[in-house]
Amino acid sequence: MVYKFLDDYLGDEVTCIKTGSTNRCDSYDIFSKKNKSLILFFKVYHKEGNIAIFRGNKLNDIVSNLFSMGNEESTSIIRDWFADKHDIVKVKDLMKFVRS
Repeated sequence: MVYKFLDDYLGDEVTCIKTGSTNRCDSYDIFSKKNKSLILFFKVYHKEGNIAIFRGNKLNDIVSNLFSMGNEESTSIIRDWFADKHDIVKVKDLMKFVRS
């Protein structure tokens, strides 16, 4: 039921925008093309090549409140939905959005 809501609310397409850059890392936001909601944001650390992913709090709150669940559960469901929808197997797969 939550996946259906996310499909309807966010749609299938996303936009990735570079929001910042420092000597240490680059930051990116991933938004729904359908309604411009922030789904997640992530940082790519230059030296280590690591990627840190952060939840979009507003979307997380909407799902959490609408489906009467805790923040951690809604974060997990949104993460899994996004990964399934966009064929994300490993965290580094997020880099495909940076190049597109």
